[in-house]
Amino acid sequence: MSPGTAAKMQWACAVSDHADAAQAAAEVAEVIRQQLGPVPVDLCLAFFTVSHVAQAEAIAVELRRALTPATLAGVSARGVVAREREIEQGVALSVIAGRLPGVGVQPFVMLHDVWREPMDDTAAFDLAAPGARGAELVLMCGDPFSLDAERILGAFHRHAPGVRVVGGMASAGMRPRSNVVFLNEWISAEGGFAIALHGAIRADVVVSQGCSPIGPPLDVTHVEGNVILTLDGQPALERAEGVLRAVPEDQRHRLDQGLFVGRAARGDASGPGDWLIRNLLGADRERGAIAVADHIRLREKIRLHVRDAKAATEDLEMLLAPQEFDSAASAALLFACNGRGSNLFGAPHHDIERLQQALRRPGGASVPASGMFCAGEIGPVGERNFMHGHTASIAILRPRT
Repeated sequence: MSPGTAAKMQWACAVSDHADAAQAAAEVAEVIRQQLGPVPVDLCLAFFTVSHVAQAEAIAVELRRALTPATLAGVSARGVVAREREIEQGVALSVIAGRLPGVGVQPFVMLHDVWREPMDDTAAFDLAAPGARGAELVLMCGDPFSLDAERILGAFHRHAPGVRVVGGMASAGMRPRSNVVFLNEWISAEGGFAIALHGAIRADVVVSQGCSPIGPPLDVTHVEGNVILTLDGQPALERAEGVLRAVPEDQRHRLDQGLFVGRAARGDASGPGDWLIRNLLGADRERGAIAVADHIRLREKIRLHVRDAKAATEDLEMLLAPQEFDSAASAALLFACNGRGSNLFGAPHHDIERLQQALRRPGGASVPASGMFCAGEIGPVGERNFMHGHTASIAILRPRT
């Protein structure tokens, strides 16, 4: 906490569509200073679109100069979230900053070379992820081409059980070294960052699905890596096509939204939020196999899913409903899949509007909020953190009283 920080947790956010990155950063910093005053901030997060990737360093330099944050982090994205808007196209820089009295903010860089080997030793984990164990929340962002987030989350499960991790993968570029992440003075086209939050802060986490299941759970009876050869003892493609043929006629229009595979995240996966959604990469009719964008285990249960705007809306609203009866939120971070937004709902601002509706108090202003559209979202299901697809992963922040 910086000297002179006010006694109350305070957040502010701002967005700029200026084409020049340094000017955009100056604009958002000025708005944030107007809301928070001139005192240095404890944490500043920046989310910016593809047109700013080449100028990311200018964003970092200007935000450091204007806001003197104790911790500054940024990540590139296809689209960004800015208070009440989801900006899915064009130029945008969205920044959220906070003064956080009594909150420990411990950032660390994540590099592939450090995390590529199994991390079986707790001391090694503490060295690679200082402050992660015992944190109220860990924010994590990274480049999807150079950072094995699922391996990192596995290490969290072993060494920091119960610590929730929320964030997402950079999505501005679709090839290696086309994204950028930065943390304080470090800036790179590879790797990622995490920020552990401790102390006088409370985080509620919501992970809402964008798909709904069709057909019964299926038992994986023969698999090679990400290629499933048999389901329930039958050729996988034949069994999957049997499920699709059994969909009632009045529900068959749902199949037009695309077909996905859900992996059970916990227990018997009895609820819609208990499945990890993975892309279906294709089928090999000669072998009767289907390929999934993940490694599948023998004997695990999978279930076919389709994108479902109505179910996604109902799920998000149900999960956010308790927030209307909680104390006033101070800030929110939204990490949404690239497949959501207008692509799924047919109109912009869907997730952020419902989030703000749940958090806004009668007669009150909207809550400072920021975030991005991701190439994979990070969030907990039960006691374990996962990499998701087609979800909205949300952190709602309040002072701990």
